[in-house]
Amino acid sequence: FGFLSDYFQVTYLCDVSDNALSHCAKKVVGGPPKTTRKAEDLCASPDVDIVMIANSDAFHVPHAVLGLKHDKVVFIEKPMALSLHDADQLIDLEKKSSGKVMVGYMRRYASGFIDAVKEIGSFEQVCYARVRDIVGPNSDFVGQSGTFPKVFSDYREEDVKELSDKTNEFLEQALTTELGIPVTADTAAQWRNLGSLGSHDLSAMREALGMPTAVLGASLCSARGPPFWR
Repeated sequence: FGFLSDYFQVTYLCDVSDNALSHCAKKVVGGPPKTTRKAEDLCASPDVDIVMIANSDAFHVPHAVLGLKHDKVVFIEKPMALSLHDADQLIDLEKKSSGKVMVGYMRRYASGFIDAVKEIGSFEQVCYARVRDIVGPNSDFVGQSGTFPKVFSDYREEDVKELSDKTNEFLEQALTTELGIPVTADTAAQWRNLGSLGSHDLSAMREALGMPTAVLGASLCSARGPPFWR
């Protein structure tokens, strides 16, 4: 947003870390923004036209709901939602709101990606496509990005509990209620992987090739090392 300060003015920041708020507020171009620990304050503010949601997956839908209830344009980083129930909730609420929702996927509008989609789309028939994702801790590559990220841990006990409760809630809804799969460490990890880096490649494949008609099978290999799904 600093590079796009001729288009956007950051007017409000929200985070559960007071230190993160203090650090980020100093970096805003065009004057210091208001800060809050409560998403409702930001979403309700007349100083805000667009709500940018870039927090934990568990809060993407709850905070998007707040934005739509206040008729804001809401930009959500991927994944938009991690259960059908939450996705349907946002779709229905957007219809009732004068606000809009956009889901952001990394480099979706980069010229290279657009050209690749056009080239793949020119093939008369694609019979086989494979997507592979090797997912590891973000810190391994973010720490080498040259952006010198800061990490803050001044969370309150109630914030940690709320994150845990929200995460358990969407896992139970998505896996057990909707798919009939028990929530275990392995199933939860796979669901989170599909919603994290896996969503980029799967979304790109859908855009280039079209929506799949079925899933023929899935299996977990965990005999050697970390779980490997195929």
